[in-house]
Amino acid sequence: MKQKGFTLIELLVVISIIGLLASVVLVSLNSARDKAKIAKAQAELNQFVKAAQAAQGEKGRLGSFITGSWCSDCACRGRDIRNIPVTDSCYTNWVNALTTIQTASGFSGLDKMTRDPWGSPYGLDENEGEGGLGNCTLDTIKSAGPDGVLYSADDVYIGNNTIPLSSTCP
Repeated sequence: MKQKGFTLIELLVVISIIGLLASVVLVSLNSARDKAKIAKAQAELNQFVKAAQAAQGEKGRLGSFITGSWCSDCACRGRDIRNIPVTDSCYTNWVNALTTIQTASGFSGLDKMTRDPWGSPYGLDENEGEGGLGNCTLDTIKSAGPDGVLYSADDVYIGNNTIPLSSTCP
């Protein structure tokens, strides 16, 4: 009498194939999730740039005069800023800059940009004109990216990462 069923080797081969397929799917999902976070950060950065340009046009001033800071992200540099407390100066400097740009531009919805998709405040360096008249150093805005550290290799930014607010610079 011959018994029907699968051998242990056949079961192990099937389980191995299922495991391999599952790992490929998980890697693909993680990659898609990362790309979605980058796209969200870039969209929020674009929205902020438009608001900053509108605020500069309305006020006729450089970003530093609108926000009251030459470097809102200086307190954030060199450390992991993911999920820092709302009392941290890195976070409060960003929220203050965000609020003043939103108020000056008349744009709504910026108040939802308090943190990037990884939980870090965005980094804004309002350095345009720091070197005096004719200096064309432009303001920069970026996300700290997955590692949570500003000015590292995985930062997320748009275009050349500058906010050309002044008509004196190309």
